[in-house]
Amino acid sequence: MNNNDTTGFLGWDIGGAHLKVAYCDNSGQITQVIQLPCALWQGIHELHTAMQQALTLLNCRHAQHAITMTGELVDAFENREQGVAEILSCVADILPEAALHIFAGQRGWLKPQQAKQAWRDVASMNWQASALFVATQCSQGLFLDIGSTTCDIIPFIDGQIQPHGLDDHNRQKSGELVYTGAIRTPLFAISHHAPLNGELVPLTAEWFASSGDVWCILEQVSATEIQDSSADGQPWQNRHCQQRLARMLATDAEEATDAQWRIVADWFAEQQLQQITQACLQVLSRHSAINKGAPLIGAGVGRFIIKAIAERLNRPYVDFSALCQNRDDAAAHAPATALALLAQQQLS
Repeated sequence: MNNNDTTGFLGWDIGGAHLKVAYCDNSGQITQVIQLPCALWQGIHELHTAMQQALTLLNCRHAQHAITMTGELVDAFENREQGVAEILSCVADILPEAALHIFAGQRGWLKPQQAKQAWRDVASMNWQASALFVATQCSQGLFLDIGSTTCDIIPFIDGQIQPHGLDDHNRQKSGELVYTGAIRTPLFAISHHAPLNGELVPLTAEWFASSGDVWCILEQVSATEIQDSSADGQPWQNRHCQQRLARMLATDAEEATDAQWRIVADWFAEQQLQQITQACLQVLSRHSAINKGAPLIGAGVGRFIIKAIAERLNRPYVDFSALCQNRDDAAAHAPATALALLAQQQLS
């Protein structure tokens, strides 16, 4: 896009580690989806910088802007209410208020000042954008979005989402939010031990390695795709991932073969798959009306995990990209994409 007068709709998903933005034109055609690093825990200036970078890349200042967030959770803010308020103030400093639409889930769209007052309806509602969009495309099933940090599991029946909880606290209790992701999850949150040379080795209780190391070793995630820093700040190439795994077992990568480290990675992958599969079954146990042939619909950078879980549950798998013009980037960043499309449908 190279026209400063471009209209259309931008969906902004403001996370604690990344900023995701999707653009669709007035006909609902997705033309660009981007992700930028945004270490919001370091301060609100990180968001200001990332948003300015996004506007330069997208060149769509005259679009309508739909906003959702999870970044209010970072520890740079005293609490979630303050987080929502500071994020919205930052957004309003950069984007024209007349073109701002804050997503409040099933409550609809709010202006920034309304959203600050109704912050509970705004905080961490990005999952609802994706789920509401999916429910317009499919009649029933489970929608899963596995990102770098978390996994959302949302049931929908007869074209209506059926969440048991709306805020993160209740969603965690219900199994609809699982704090495990494809890149940033510390390995000691996935397992407390791992096998090496035929023995189960207790893990060091340090953030020496993360799930990104596992999935890079297993070639499910490309090192060039990851924008997050690794645990030790070294690159995501295989030898560095192996060394980080080795530290979790209080040893060095040279003390085992490539094949052995792949088995260690397979172990952590299996533990994470089991965590998410069990959460799916917990959610399904509350919704017996979802028939056996209803699909799992997968989004996020970790949707390869969802495909594997669908096979385990003997259910069809539908990739989110199939609902979004077959764009892999749209599937990787589903909330931003869904938000842009919902805004085009509802605000035109």
